[in-house]
Amino acid sequence: MKRTSILVLSLGIVLSGCGTTPDSNAPAPATTTTSSAPASEQKTMSAEEVSRFKEYAPNLKGGPFITEAEIVNQNEAVITYADFATLKKTKPETGMIEADAKNYWESGDAINKTLMEEPIRLLKEFPELQKVKVTLNHGKKYTTEVDRATIEDYLKVNLAETKTDKDKWRNELVNKFFTKEERAKYIEKFVKAE
Repeated sequence: MKRTSILVLSLGIVLSGCGTTPDSNAPAPATTTTSSAPASEQKTMSAEEVSRFKEYAPNLKGGPFITEAEIVNQNEAVITYADFATLKKTKPETGMIEADAKNYWESGDAINKTLMEEPIRLLKEFPELQKVKVTLNHGKKYTTEVDRATIEDYLKVNLAETKTDKDKWRNELVNKFFTKEERAKYIEKFVKAE
């Protein structure tokens, strides 16, 4: 019996030491996972939001001239406004004539309004959208590619907040920045013309 007790006690001591290390009782160090992609690139639009974007895009300024409105990488909008010749090839059913296109884009400040206001409007309307690229072809090829963080910094406003706060949208954006002078500054900074 004494021999069995010693054997059991010895076995217990041996087994209790198995798998332990001097630091086994110390808490495991916290591990953090970092991504090389910025947090803004990790947001994605749901299938419902992509579908809503497809319905929304034709209603943008210059909608009849839009030949491409796509979401790529689940959070970037690509909008292309065609010149008249391309528009007729892409949408032969359009009843538009060349004079209509010329009158539309050359009246007032239509090109600048479209290149500035519509990307901002899209970023406001779709909070998961992180980048907007617009190409507008009329005489020249105008391009702008803006991301949410840059535009929010430029405008000093959180665009997602303006979606639900119409007064903030009107007072801090529309009335302040959607003027001919402010559009000209924005175009100078964010638009390339070739």
